[in-house]
Amino acid sequence: MRRRALGVLIALSVPAVLMLAGCGGGLTAAQVRNRATQVCDRAADRSAAIRLPETPSGGPRFLAQGIGVLAPEIRALRSLGDHGPIQIAVSAMGAELAAMRSSLKGLHAGNDPVVAVKTLQQQLVGPEQRANTAWRTLRVPACVSR
Repeated sequence: MRRRALGVLIALSVPAVLMLAGCGGGLTAAQVRNRATQVCDRAADRSAAIRLPETPSGGPRFLAQGIGVLAPEIRALRSLGDHGPIQIAVSAMGAELAAMRSSLKGLHAGNDPVVAVKTLQQQLVGPEQRANTAWRTLRVPACVSR
């Protein structure tokens, strides 16, 4: 009798624990994929509208516009969950955003635009790879870096 009561207690508590941990009471995997795809597709459309700078002096505007796309994308994706691959992807994207903001700040302070862009490209490699791996794990190709 005691074993049965313990089994029932465990069976009832596992879903509650998973829900409290964020692993069972939220969106389904399909819902996460669909919503993330919508968010990333919107961001891709907005990114496509950003014109490449014709001169190095256009770098700050270009970066500011990119930040203006990435920041709301991250906020929207963060709302999909805060655990597992979603958290990894959003955290990595946050690192990309921080690098972009730092580069923009440096450009405003007078840093050489060519050096700043090359440095930024190097800084983005690791976070982009982490985010891409997480989005592939979640099977959300729309969010893989374009």
